[in-house]
Amino acid sequence: MTTDQDPALRGACLCGTVSFEIAPPYHWFAHCHCSMCRKHHGALFSTGLGVVRERFRWLSGTDEIVHYRATAAFERPFCRRCGATVPAESGLPDVLHVPAGLIDGDIGEAPRAHIFVASKATCFTITDALPQFAAYPPGVDLPVVAELDRPARGNRIAGSCLCGAVGFEIDGAPQRIVNCYCSLCRRSRGTPFGSTVFIARERFRWLRGRDRIRVYRLPAPRSYEVEFCTQCGSLVPSVVPEMGFALLPVGAIDAQLPPVPMVHIYVGSKAPWYEIADRWPQFAEMPPRERFNEFFR
Repeated sequence: MTTDQDPALRGACLCGTVSFEIAPPYHWFAHCHCSMCRKHHGALFSTGLGVVRERFRWLSGTDEIVHYRATAAFERPFCRRCGATVPAESGLPDVLHVPAGLIDGDIGEAPRAHIFVASKATCFTITDALPQFAAYPPGVDLPVVAELDRPARGNRIAGSCLCGAVGFEIDGAPQRIVNCYCSLCRRSRGTPFGSTVFIARERFRWLRGRDRIRVYRLPAPRSYEVEFCTQCGSLVPSVVPEMGFALLPVGAIDAQLPPVPMVHIYVGSKAPWYEIADRWPQFAEMPPRERFNEFFR
């Protein structure tokens, strides 16, 4: 599969059940801002690699993959145990789409473009110098599917998974987005970082689908858990009573939000191929405890 000049990189889902290896060259390496990617990954955008089939190899766990399709054009598979997005068939028969956040180590190059920026989350500003395209770049002949359209419920802000089986709402707009670059957030979402909104517990309500949710917790002594829809794999909110918060994946929110302040945490664990190009505060791990109320409220 590989040569000495281009050794294979390994990747895996959050729980490690589904694993694989890839090798260059890569057909694409891009950030996608479409509403379906944001929903499925629970993130501000997704980042994927196009890996030629002969340069891809499954290592384990293929029998634990759920092959969900939001549309006829593309599949959005995920690990049934932890909900992490995993490599998928793409619109090209000889290329697989691999979520970049699952990859261990340095991919060896940087993303090349932002695609579907016409659908970008309005709370996020692209600040790097990469080329931007409203949909696919010129020369890519793949179907463009309709964007998700889930109307607002009065003054309340609603959210849902990609398939719509799980729904929730909050009172009032989020005040800040926390971007976490730890390896666990990258693997759980398949993206360069996880983006979460902290909402006071009393401002949060489930609307439907709690029976569709599965919780995955890392084994002790590590403390990390995710909740996801068992039908489509989308990350959904986690309610943490001892903290008094509901933690909302930003991509799960239906409404287009106005720009809000952000903070970057665990940047000491950042994937080497991703550049933080904005001026929001950064911390190698968590902020100092005396600043928690500034960023987590």
